[in-house]
Amino acid sequence: MKPGKTIILFAALLAAVPALYAKDAPGDAVGFSTAAVAHPQPGLVAGYRGTPLPITGYQLLYVKKGDRVDLLVTFEAAMKEGQKEMKEMMTATILQNVIVINVRKADKPEGTGAIELLLNPNEAQYAALSVAKGRSVNITVRAPGDVELHPMEMASFRRLIK
Repeated sequence: MKPGKTIILFAALLAAVPALYAKDAPGDAVGFSTAAVAHPQPGLVAGYRGTPLPITGYQLLYVKKGDRVDLLVTFEAAMKEGQKEMKEMMTATILQNVIVINVRKADKPEGTGAIELLLNPNEAQYAALSVAKGRSVNITVRAPGDVELHPMEMASFRRLIK
């Protein structure tokens, strides 16, 4: 970002990493679900929460219990450039390598289903905030065995077309 530009409150909250507050977070675990390290199998375990999230049906077509997903949220960020304020759509990956403990598929791909994720209480708060304040919440399914963390910058069209 150029000097003088800042993303205000909501973007900062989403970029803040819930896993950093967890005691069992591995090393530099940016957005990494601590449940994936402590308990690699799907199901509720002590200290974690089953967190259901509404997800559009087409995203759930190929998701199943036991998969690992990343959680992305798209939101409108307030930007400042000098004295000028503007809004910009951005997407942030807020959680990585999260275990799916249940899936409720929608009746139609255009409908809404639900996915239940295994999250610690702090991660669950960020997921709830994303649903409440974000424009959309998306999941991306990881390949079997893909448990690595990937540093992620927030995406915006402004960065894309620079």
